[in-house]
Amino acid sequence: MKKIVIGVAAASLATTSANAEGDSIVTAADPQGMVDVLEGAGYDPVLGTDKTGDPRITMLFGGREGVLFFYGCDENTNDKCDAVQFNIGFDRKQPWKADDALKLSEKFRFVAPTLDNEGDPFISWDVITGNGIPAKVFLRSVLAFNNIVRDVETVVFADE
Repeated sequence: MKKIVIGVAAASLATTSANAEGDSIVTAADPQGMVDVLEGAGYDPVLGTDKTGDPRITMLFGGREGVLFFYGCDENTNDKCDAVQFNIGFDRKQPWKADDALKLSEKFRFVAPTLDNEGDPFISWDVITGNGIPAKVFLRSVLAFNNIVRDVETVVFADE
């Protein structure tokens, strides 16, 4: 009988420990909840809105200011979003050509490169949250994007 009681107590402790470590759910439908998870992980996010009224979070990625844009939001109420897009740009002295930007997607998994009208490269990375994903999975994506930003930066500015 003691083994059963000890086993139940250990399982209960493990569940409590997992919840204390952030076993929460993150969804784009709850921007403030996403900010809370980011703050809890040591980031300094600022929640605001974009020009259409959808939520957006500004924060540093790899030491550079970037944005989390919210997508799939209700177009009338600007809520009930179902995805976020990490987005960051690199201001070059010399413009890039489309071929240069496309090489980023060949080299870096998940990166979607674009160029602005001045030839400055931007990278984005979409995360679909739907009704919710584990906070640990979301934070893993944030960390991966941070690392990719640093790696992309070395390529973008290699010739400047």
